[in-house]
Amino acid sequence: MNIWWYFVITLAIELPVIAVLFRKQLKNAMAAGFLLNLFTWPLLNILLYYTSANVNIMELGVAVTESIGYYVLLQCSFRKALLAGFLANLLSYGAGLIINHYL
Repeated sequence: MNIWWYFVITLAIELPVIAVLFRKQLKNAMAAGFLLNLFTWPLLNILLYYTSANVNIMELGVAVTESIGYYVLLQCSFRKALLAGFLANLLSYGAGLIINHYL
């Protein structure tokens, strides 16, 4: 599978989570979710390719980074931003594990 399909899958999983959590700010939330993933997804993949860092630790870093991004860009509570960042990334990381293990 082409690596960019994984990005599309990530967006297909994470953006609906963001849409549900930020339905009152839907347009801004979708833009924020897309832009944050456009930053964190390639960065994570570059680090995976060029370093031997633990993928679980890097995924935590992605979740924290995206949480901070939601907090700043959407001006929500930090608790809601953490929920958004961690839930979205937990689901997409889990899907990635399933795809890579079974496909």
